[in-house]
Amino acid sequence: MRASNHSFAVGHADQVAYYAGRHAPAAWPHQVGAVPNTAHCFQHRAVLDAPDTPARCRILVGAVGTGKTQLAANEARTAWRAGQLDLLVWVTAGSRAAVLAAYARAIAEITGSDPADPEQGAQEFLAWLRPGGAGETVRRLIVLDGLVDPDDLRGLWPPDRPVGRTLVTTWRRDVAREGLGRQVVTVPSFSSAEAFGYLTAVLAASGRVEPPGQLEALARELGHLPLALAQAAAHLAGTGLSCADYLRLLGDDGRRLADLVPDPGGLPDEQSLPLPHAWDVALERADAVEPVGTARMLLELAAPLASDGIPAAVLTGAVRYLDRQRTDRPAADAEPDAEPDERADETLALLHRWSLLDYDPADRDRSVRVHPVLQRAVREGVPASRAAELADVAANLLFVASRQSADEANSMTSFLVPPGDRAPHPRSRALDFPPDVLRSNVEALTRNAPATMLGSGEPGLRYGWSTGQELHDLVLRVGDTLADDGRPQAALDYFVALLPTTADRLGARHQSVTRLRGRIARLRAESGDLTAAVTEYRRMIDDQLALLAPEYALYPAQRIRLVEEVTELRHRLAHWLEQAGDLPGVARVHRDLLADDDYLAAVGGRTGPPDFTLRRDAAEWQGRAGDAAGAVVVYRQLVIEQLHAWGPENPGTFDTRLRFGHWLGESGDARGAVTVLTDLLNDQLRLRSRETARSARDTSSNPYAVATDTDRSAIFRTRAALAHRRGQSGDPRGAVALLSDLLTEQLRLLHPDHPDLATTRQALAYWQEQSRGRRWLRGR
Repeated sequence: MRASNHSFAVGHADQVAYYAGRHAPAAWPHQVGAVPNTAHCFQHRAVLDAPDTPARCRILVGAVGTGKTQLAANEARTAWRAGQLDLLVWVTAGSRAAVLAAYARAIAEITGSDPADPEQGAQEFLAWLRPGGAGETVRRLIVLDGLVDPDDLRGLWPPDRPVGRTLVTTWRRDVAREGLGRQVVTVPSFSSAEAFGYLTAVLAASGRVEPPGQLEALARELGHLPLALAQAAAHLAGTGLSCADYLRLLGDDGRRLADLVPDPGGLPDEQSLPLPHAWDVALERADAVEPVGTARMLLELAAPLASDGIPAAVLTGAVRYLDRQRTDRPAADAEPDAEPDERADETLALLHRWSLLDYDPADRDRSVRVHPVLQRAVREGVPASRAAELADVAANLLFVASRQSADEANSMTSFLVPPGDRAPHPRSRALDFPPDVLRSNVEALTRNAPATMLGSGEPGLRYGWSTGQELHDLVLRVGDTLADDGRPQAALDYFVALLPTTADRLGARHQSVTRLRGRIARLRAESGDLTAAVTEYRRMIDDQLALLAPEYALYPAQRIRLVEEVTELRHRLAHWLEQAGDLPGVARVHRDLLADDDYLAAVGGRTGPPDFTLRRDAAEWQGRAGDAAGAVVVYRQLVIEQLHAWGPENPGTFDTRLRFGHWLGESGDARGAVTVLTDLLNDQLRLRSRETARSARDTSSNPYAVATDTDRSAIFRTRAALAHRRGQSGDPRGAVALLSDLLTEQLRLLHPDHPDLATTRQALAYWQEQSRGRRWLRGR
């Protein structure tokens, strides 16, 4: 805008620079632009101390609120007061227009010139600074504060001159590249000591003294972020709240950050935005990158998780969820986008560039770190209608990513991706991560998403339930991972501590409680306390069976599920009874399993005999427990049913007939065993003969055909068993003949070191000795 006196004004609504026509050139030293006032109780930051020979261009990069502007202002004031500068230019560099306007104002004040427009004025200023220009020897410092977009400085970087320095503050990490005479300084949050010193000083200035422990706790809660500490201290001073009360309000789910910082008019140190909105500009700019909205949604999914480390695998899986949320999904025949892990990497790298999170892909277990105050601001910015959904998805993604392999994780994403959209995971690398990482993320979910994970338990150790009032698989996964990591006692302690709270909230017979008790029992057994484990399994079975009482009025489907759970518990009980050497106990459990199967058949409407495998296992344990005659009765019936169903030469019957022969022999009926085993061997040999002939025909007509053969190891086992029973029945010479033939065939077909050869040789030597003894007796 130009006036009649040749003056003009440029800028945005929030910053307008007005230039008069002609005026006198500036005298040295000269300052252009207003340097921000020193922050109340400004803290010296040793990490930013300039070296003996500072670079001509320093770039201070860091997240919102770390104090970059104050540090730059302090450096500018220090140099100005020390007489080291002839020219100080302070530029609020939020846009290219603002930079142009500041440069035009600088040349107008320095030379008294009348630039036609900001672009011309900026070029005149840069020309004045370059070699050969009038300002070539002027000692100057140009501060570009709050650079948002590197493109805004395209063609506008001050020239590199020995007498001139440039200082830039920015969120953008892609601006902060070493080289070209530039020194990059990363500005972190306060250290613990700096945060404590700042809070102590700023509250003391208001006549407040708070307990050191409370100040340290407040600093930790706010992540030592200078902006957050300044606004919290101003709120304390303005309201008279104690530090303890403020901490209590911070932990109150009903309180928002906006309620715990001053109104915009009361913000300290010339701050323009209250804490909840401090990241708005950065997030809006990052979220505008295609595909629009992805950056914000990924940050929303990271918000309920641990601030000190989220595995990249969790947020890689989140991309599939985000794909489902997009309303502009491409058609099925469109060119596919990049793989989810690649797109996740790109989005995380984008958020990292904008200092909205820290992303280190080399650290697989704690790849992503987000400041806790930013996480809270993001959570509070999500509409209530979506908050529970996002937290639930974050919990499920964390559980999926904690699984052992990428393929397994991919198969478990069905709750996110419908069947038609599923594809094999592009990588086969393991996704499992340490239990401490998993635990910290579960605790964060429990604390940050109470609608999904209801917190309960001792401080620092939170436990959670899904919205369906059931222990979330993720919570169990924490203990499972501890056990998998070789820390069984830590896993046991975790589950034991969790049990009382879970049982109190959900009831002692709830399915989640049973799952917990099962893990406790297993870990006790694995630690060697078999008695305690067996006792616990029996109690769990009794508790579950009690729910079948008529007063509970369960539906048939509920009864079936309950008995299936009992069946699983019985199998585990049988395993540990076997480990304890209680074979009669194992046999009793298998009888109970048969009863469970009968119950399931009756309730579910199944007809026909019980499962063959279950009955065979029951018979086997009955025999091993000392009741060989009882095992014979069960096996005899099984053989009859299988022969009727499948025929004598079906491989499915062979093992059952072998075990039938074994227990006949063990029951004292060696001759009956010889008959059963002889018939079995003949059937196996006939089947083998037919397969060999068929293979020969196939090979002659098709040279690429693969010959098949009945499992020869099964035939070897039958021959060995028959030889043993032959000898028991009083025919040691028959046993020797069978074993000699068996050894000859094994030597022909097996490797010389095969363990079956040693077994056969040992049996042959035994029956040869028995045969010689019988000949000696007959000679007498």
